[in-house]
Amino acid sequence: MKMIRGGMKLSIGVLAALIVAVFLLQTAKGGELQEMRFSCYCPESCPGTTTASGQHVREGILASSREHMGDCAMLYLKDGTFLGFYECLDTGGGAGLRNGTAVDVWAPNIKKAQELMELTEGRIYVYWCTKPRG
Repeated sequence: MKMIRGGMKLSIGVLAALIVAVFLLQTAKGGELQEMRFSCYCPESCPGTTTASGQHVREGILASSREHMGDCAMLYLKDGTFLGFYECLDTGGGAGLRNGTAVDVWAPNIKKAQELMELTEGRIYVYWCTKPRG
């Protein structure tokens, strides 16, 4: 560990993660961080195996409004903890998904879905990284 200005100690891994996060935030074209409703779907609750985009369901996929189809999202917990990168390859029937106020993350099983729901408490911060269009 190295001492950094003001006596803070940061490991090389944490410093590298911060640099990557700053780079991604500067190069993403999505806009601002949005607080959204969070839910999960899994084989037990939604037995289909193909997303609205035609892709096979897998971890790292989320459903949202059609406006975000094909975009990537960085998800953060309420305390600012980074949850992960997700690709919007699915849509859903719920009003929140249709109007863009919610995201629905695919989980491999009900246990993982429940863990994510407890972790997020049903709310998440989303930063959309849109793919260039045109």
